[in-house]
Amino acid sequence: MTYDLRRYKRDDADGVRELILSILAKEYPFEKSAYSDSDLDKIDSIYGGGKNAFFVIDEEGRITGTTGVKEDSREEALLRRVFVDPKARKHGYGSALVDRAVDFCKEKGYKRVYFRCTDRMADAMRLCMKKGFKEVENLEIGGFHIHKLELKI
Repeated sequence: MTYDLRRYKRDDADGVRELILSILAKEYPFEKSAYSDSDLDKIDSIYGGGKNAFFVIDEEGRITGTTGVKEDSREEALLRRVFVDPKARKHGYGSALVDRAVDFCKEKGYKRVYFRCTDRMADAMRLCMKKGFKEVENLEIGGFHIHKLELKI
């Protein structure tokens, strides 16, 4: 499969929103309160600053993967919105997205990258751990666990 891993463009808005909301509805219906979708209507402004970015995987005009980087502090970034279409999984897309996000963080001079997830995001958690992230916090909130993973770069 050929794909283009690139920065988000305004034309991607509907495809990004559709992908993320469909995955949340199918795979994480009980954790809806933990995952706000308010940033999906403002990707340009939320991920548009100099130390922020949003990346997509575009397969012939169809968005099949996403990830975002959001500045948390001068030296710390948040890895967000790591989603891959279920039909496109096991092709290395998630790995490519995380690698691109981490490379961006290095380019921008961040020292640490954090990723938060729940137990149900086991694949994303395993991927990040494989990429060198370490668990630094585990909280139980509302009946589910939130893991905070850290990558020192």
